[in-house]
Amino acid sequence: MDQATFSAPTTIPAPATALAIVVLSSSVVAGVLAHILTGLRAGATIRRDRYAAAVKVLVARIEYPYRIRRRTSDDPEALHALAAAGHDLQESLAETRAWIATESTVLSDVFEHCISSLDGPFKQACNDAWRAGPVTSPAEMNLGGFSMGDHQQIITRMERALTYRFGYRRMIPAFLLRRLFKSRGLLP
Repeated sequence: MDQATFSAPTTIPAPATALAIVVLSSSVVAGVLAHILTGLRAGATIRRDRYAAAVKVLVARIEYPYRIRRRTSDDPEALHALAAAGHDLQESLAETRAWIATESTVLSDVFEHCISSLDGPFKQACNDAWRAGPVTSPAEMNLGGFSMGDHQQIITRMERALTYRFGYRRMIPAFLLRRLFKSRGLLP
């Protein structure tokens, strides 16, 4: 038998073919990377919007007693509007709690700590506001001694914790993040 009949023919692709393969494979890789990065950006945008809504719920909880106190009448329409605003606030709070719990257990704990820090002053301010009569003149819009107190530190606590849900910080494992938050006073 002849040696040539048993050996496989070796063909070297032409330089143009090799170049086409390299260009096509790099285009595919670039497309896949672009798709992944676009998905990550979209996810971060959704997270940013949802966490902004969470902060908005905290602020609304601080502001709601002032709405009650500044009511201009005790007519059924005014009371209905305040009750509707209260129901909307409770629904937003429940939705936000559920979403944060599924997104990050550590951030859920921070949010719950913020809510529990607001609970006592919130309930007391609502009770005081409902006991006060409606505002009947522009001068009465200045509430004087009525206040829920300064709770900006609670909003700031949540905002500081949120920075750990974006960028490279998002990759910190939950057990380390919890330890970090406790050391920085974001969790009790």
